[in-house]
Order: sequence, then C-alpha cells, then structure tokens
Amino acid sequence: MKKIVSFLSLFFVVTIFTACGGSSVSKGKTLVDVNGRKITEGDLEFLGTLNPNIAAQLSTPFGKKQILDNLVEQEILYQAAKKEGLDHNRDVQAKIDLYKKVIMAQSFVETSMEKEAKEYYDKNQKEFEKLRLSDIVIRYATPEEMKAAKKAGNPNAPKHSEQEALKLANQVYDKIKGGENFADAAKQFSEDPQTKESGGDLGFVSKEDPKITRRGLSPLLEKAFAMKVSELAGPIKTADGYHIITVTAPAEQAPFEEVKMQIAFKIRGDAKNKILATLKEKSKIVFAEGLQSETSPHVDPQSPPMPGAGASPASEAPHAHPHGEGDGQKH
Repeated sequence: MKKIVSFLSLFFVVTIFTACGGSSVSKGKTLVDVNGRKITEGDLEFLGTLNPNIAAQLSTPFGKKQILDNLVEQEILYQAAKKEGLDHNRDVQAKIDLYKKVIMAQSFVETSMEKEAKEYYDKNQKEFEKLRLSDIVIRYATPEEMKAAKKAGNPNAPKHSEQEALKLANQVYDKIKGGENFADAAKQFSEDPQTKESGGDLGFVSKEDPKITRRGLSPLLEKAFAMKVSELAGPIKTADGYHIITVTAPAEQAPFEEVKMQIAFKIRGDAKNKILATLKEKSKIVFAEGLQSETSPHVDPQSPPMPGAGASPASEAPHAHPHGEGDGQKH
C-alpha cells in the first residue's frame, strides 16, 4: 500500500523546519532532535493541515509514530544532501523552483476559492440554515422482501406491509397529538435503530443535508423547513417507510467557517474555471508556431509535469519508509 504521507507533503514541512529553521511552524513540545534540528508538535500539526488523511493518521499513536519516522528519515536525507552541496546543484535548484511554483499556484487557488466560497455563502444564506429535527419511522416491505430479510437474519428488517405501516403511523401520530411526548413515542414505536434510543433526534440538518438525502429522506427536509417548532407532521411516505416528524429547534444560519469546505467542494469546478479565465484574459500568452491554446491540455497547478519527464513532482519521491515497499506491512 502506498504511504499515506506523500513526498510532496513532507517536502513542504521539511523545507520549512530545516531550510528555514526557527519558523513559527516549529513550536510546542520537541518530539525528536535530529543533529540539532528539532521536530515539534507544531510541525506535525502543520502537516495535518495539508491533507485530511494525514490529520486522521496523526490522531492515532501508531499513525503519529509512522509520520514522525518519515520526517526523521527525510531530515537525515536532507542534511546529507546539504553536506554533499546538492542545494547548489543546478538540477536540484530547477526542481526546487518547480515545487515553489506548485506551492504558490495552489495557494493562490485556495485563497481565491475561499473568496468565491464566501461570495456564494453571502448570496445563498438560506441554503445554510439548519434546524433540529426529530423523526419516528414505521418501516414497510413487500412479503417477498420480509421473507428474504428474515432468511438473512436481519434483526432490523421491516415487519409490516405498507398498509399496516400506514395504520400504525397514524395511530402513533394520534397518540402524540393526544399529548404523548414525541421522544417517548419514538423510543417505543420508531423502527430506525440509529435514532430510536435518542428519541428520534436527527440533530441539526440543512435543506440539502447530505446525511439525510443519502438515505432518501429529502421529503422530510422539505416539510420540516415549512414547519414551526413543536409542530407535528406526518405520516410522510418515503422508500424507507412512513415518518412522523417534529422540529425541536428553529432554523439558524450556519457560520461560514462551518460550511466553507462544503461550498468549496460544490463550486470548485466552476470557480476554478472562472479564476483561470480571468487570469488568462489579463495575461499575454504566446504559443510557438503550430501550438494552439485551444488544443493545449489543461494543466492543474497541483501537478505540473517535470521537465522532460512527463511526471508530477510527487512521482520523483525518494523512498524513505523504514520497511521498504512490498514487505506486506500496511503503511
């Protein structure tokens, strides 16, 4: 399995706390000292900001030790390269310049993307309202589906026909209308194993909440955002069953910091094309004879080809893992 920590990510960190020793990144407790160069908690935190997968690995003692071992190896290799004078080698300098362009270009994209995300957020604030929703579901299935589920030993399989489920859902609705507490009714009657014990609480949800829409429950969201707190609605039919819902907290605006990654993912393609189109309009780009800009492939600033190699910088990574590749261990 490929190492989770890419060479390019390590390159960022190693450059900062070795070539630029004393950087604000190198702060906090010293974890290891390599010939006088300190690797600190701050260095690992910074590495985690470059990639969410790395951040996840840093959350476990084993993963943290793996990354620390990699950083130590990269530091040793870096120091050895300096002693050999490779920092003055013309080819090495050319690669460093290319990496610098990668970092600068991607930083510009990220900064511009955040501005685009904030603009989208300001123009579409209703999209980022969240309310708290509770749900009781009575599930149904065809006789064939119930038979197959029983044969498979599924303890959460539906036990009602559609007609039976609707009848029971109406009975539960009437009980709550008659004064029974919604949460108590959910614990008694709901057939959703994920929310039953919490009284049907689905937490705070948005109008297009992915965790709800993935379950095919969009009709619940449509209804909920037209309801008042404590109002009861149902039964609402979905492919999952018949639902009774109530709003337990009013809609409030989610802060930008909470949703900016969600927005960036949503607008990334269009926003990046817009950024590049604007820059191209302001730039003088002259192709050699026979090369037309219309036919030139798009080059992602994260992955420029190495001169004469046709490979991204990360593909040039020196192997630095203590166990080597193909030793059967997961990294």
